[in-house]
Amino acid sequence: MSFRTRLQGFVENRQKIQIWYGMGCHNTVTGRVLSVDHDHIDVESYSHESDGQIHIRRILVPLHLILHIDITSAEMAEEEDNFSLPVEKEAKQTAAAPQMSVIDLPDAPRGYGVKVLSQLNASYSNRFSRMASGPGGVYFACDGSVWFVDSSGQLTEYARIRGNSTISGLRFDRKGVLYVATIQGTVYRIDPNKSGRILAQLDGSLTGGGTFLSDLAIGTRDEIYVSNFPSNTGGIFKIDRTGEYEVLVGGPGHGTQGLLLDSDGFLWCLEHATGSVVKRSLDGREVARIQVAEPESFNFADGYDGNLSMDSLGRIYVTAGRAGSVFRVNREGRSETFLVGLVNPTGVAFGADGALFVLEAGRSRVLRVAALEKGDRATSATALS
Repeated sequence: MSFRTRLQGFVENRQKIQIWYGMGCHNTVTGRVLSVDHDHIDVESYSHESDGQIHIRRILVPLHLILHIDITSAEMAEEEDNFSLPVEKEAKQTAAAPQMSVIDLPDAPRGYGVKVLSQLNASYSNRFSRMASGPGGVYFACDGSVWFVDSSGQLTEYARIRGNSTISGLRFDRKGVLYVATIQGTVYRIDPNKSGRILAQLDGSLTGGGTFLSDLAIGTRDEIYVSNFPSNTGGIFKIDRTGEYEVLVGGPGHGTQGLLLDSDGFLWCLEHATGSVVKRSLDGREVARIQVAEPESFNFADGYDGNLSMDSLGRIYVTAGRAGSVFRVNREGRSETFLVGLVNPTGVAFGADGALFVLEAGRSRVLRVAALEKGDRATSATALS
């Protein structure tokens, strides 16, 4: 009997099971399997809370993260519950029904669908930062590690920075070399063979304020642009191939979060003070400025917010963690809400197939957003299956 057939049997029999799953630290969930999809199962879970009630919730568990299924202990737990307090249990479930929550997916524009590509370890909630496309898929950072997510949602640790460094920005060049910035001011260069070295140690006081590197972008001549966001006073550094650096932009009002280099050779920057994306030439000169949202829409406590990505039509996508949204700026300079209902999104990146990937740090998951097939566009779907 195949693993999927066995899971389908749990659905048909309404059998209570315990599932061990996770990446790194293991999680457990006890409940009944409601459905089996091609990449996840939908579990109705029950838990006894400190308020004395049984809380009911639904959890999507990715198939590739399932480590073990325990039938016996789950059945024993159910028998004990039924033997001791069958009437009370039924009453508790009824009382808890209003607290039941379905898997929350953000609202997407008509013609687009959203699905959970990978559920990450909830223990690291809100510690996930930045996302970038790279060889074979998309990559994101968590603390001092860079993780790779393939098309099936499978996670692999790609690289790790030693010590207590916290990665705030990552970007691959055309040769597959990974550049990483840390909030502590260090910029690393990591070759495809995973050998790495320090490219530069930046002094944030040169832009005004302190040091809290936020993001980076790679120029047409392999120069590196790094944003600094200790506060609304900050700026952008430019690093050459040898590691020598200079301040490109700095001072009050120039604290910069996300960076993006477009195909025309312009640098786009998210300045928190005005909630604007600023288009700059590579010598730092301001070319255009577009307000994306009010500054209060973006997180101020860290530099992870305002991640930028551009689609094939030249539209820019911007994360706004405090607003729980992804905004889209079109080529005419108008900003619109693209996704809403997220919890602290910190990363966006486009895959090779044109799909948009969103790193939702508040719910510890990676979402995939893609245009629906033409036959499906008559309905405003918010989930792909």
